[in-house]
This record gives sequence, C-alpha cells and structure tokens, in this order.
Amino acid sequence: MVMSLIEAGFAGNLLFSSDFSNGTQLKRNNKEMGYAKTINVFVPKLKKAGASDEVLRQIMNDNPRRLLAFVPKVKRKA
Repeated sequence: MVMSLIEAGFAGNLLFSSDFSNGTQLKRNNKEMGYAKTINVFVPKLKKAGASDEVLRQIMNDNPRRLLAFVPKVKRKA
C-alpha cells in the first residue's frame, strides 16, 4: 500500500510512526517492537520493495521536519 502511494507521487505527504503498549516490547528487552520497528523493520522492507534512498530520506526526515516547523498563519491574541 505504501509503495502504491509512493509510486502515485504522494511521498511528500507520508509520515510513519510507531507505537507500543508497554516497555517489555522495546528492543532492549530483545523484542522487535517499540519505536525502533519503523526504522529497523518497515523501512528495510520498503527499500527491498523498490523505494529509493532519496524517497525514504524524504519520508523519514524531510516530511516530519516540515510538519514540525508548521507555524499557523492566524494571529494570536496577546
């Protein structure tokens, strides 16, 4: 599904996230889950499926940077 979005030109709109339910799922506890799963499991699968390094850099670095730099255009009341 993600490769279809990338191929359709939506790479600039994608953000990946990770979730876990408790600390026992963390990599330090010999598990694949937790925050590292996106980078250690999902991204390599996308690369194997044909996603370029440039597109993966955009999704993993540029898109979150752009989202987090968002500044609303509405003036705030002092």
